[in-house]
Amino acid sequence: MMSPEYIKERVQSIIQLPALPAVAMEVVEMVDNPRTSASKLGKVISTDQALTAKVLKIANSPFYGFPRKISTIDFAIIVLGYDALKEIVISISLISSLQKKSDGLFDAKGFWDHAIATGVLARRLARDLGYRVTEEVFVGGLLHDMGVSVLHRYFKSEYRRIVEIARESELTFLEAEESVLSVTHAEVGGWLAERWNLPRHLVQAISLHHTPAKAESNHELVSLIHCADVVSCKVMKGQTEFDKGIDFDKVALARLGLNDENAVEEYIENCTSILNADFEEAVRAGGFR
Repeated sequence: MMSPEYIKERVQSIIQLPALPAVAMEVVEMVDNPRTSASKLGKVISTDQALTAKVLKIANSPFYGFPRKISTIDFAIIVLGYDALKEIVISISLISSLQKKSDGLFDAKGFWDHAIATGVLARRLARDLGYRVTEEVFVGGLLHDMGVSVLHRYFKSEYRRIVEIARESELTFLEAEESVLSVTHAEVGGWLAERWNLPRHLVQAISLHHTPAKAESNHELVSLIHCADVVSCKVMKGQTEFDKGIDFDKVALARLGLNDENAVEEYIENCTSILNADFEEAVRAGGFR
């Protein structure tokens, strides 16, 4: 069995810091220029169809709360705001650099749906609980499972064994990871976040999103990402194989003042209703989100 130290060294050595795509770099430069208009930004983003689709999907998420469908990238930029757009573009580009296409072991679409839902839910949960909403809450949610992509791409045989164990036994995916690698995707994602020189609080949010009680600082951010992850899994049932068996950490709930189990269940039901309503509307419109 590989040692955690070996895995960490391999993660931080074989995975080179990816260069941002030209479109992403141009977006970052334009956002930092106060003279940039939403129209100019929209034209640049529209040259990358995959990036455009993901930005529109985020803006149109039922959990983001905008009352009507956003069909143009220009309008999405206005709704999201320049700062949020910058963080979203960078985050999407970083994760995309790691991913391969879907196969029998990894569902790329399911991964993205869960990542986006967790990011938006983290932002919404922070707002609903009265915490200061920053784009880092969203980014932490969007990036929290990137360790899964690392394992799938760079530890293929080990990842295959993890999936087989999780599918054929009662073990959770995390327990299967521990049995094969002695580490989890959360720790792997944290090591990569360190390699990318992401802020320390984001590294913590990623590496501790399944074990928030271990957080020695940034308790609110870590707890928000953890709870948003669990809510997303409960709302989007069956779409997150790599989160099989997870549930709320009581310490995280207490830190956010969510000690009332009935209130938490009601919150999940409300989120589920929002998603179902969005699905029904999409069906009537002839498509799905």
